[in-house]
Amino acid sequence: MLFHDEEQGHIIIGEAVINLAVNQKEINIHSLIIELGTMAEGDASDNRLAQIADARRWLKAFVETSPRNREELRWLSASRHLRPINNDR
Repeated sequence: MLFHDEEQGHIIIGEAVINLAVNQKEINIHSLIIELGTMAEGDASDNRLAQIADARRWLKAFVETSPRNREELRWLSASRHLRPINNDR
């Protein structure tokens, strides 16, 4: 994890999650990144801004990673080579 202070980074992301939940907004990586940006626009110390920037950078790494390159999803492309089951019998 890239956070300067891992525990504080988790707290920052948790705060963003709570903000989204209270406002009944969808919670996903993109909405968290946007919410963290909104949090950074408010009154924030340099330390808090650095923590928010680290959290956003950490989340953006998940967006930039293509799901097709992830090993756990390789089964999906392998299943395309299987014959469909014929339930008409």
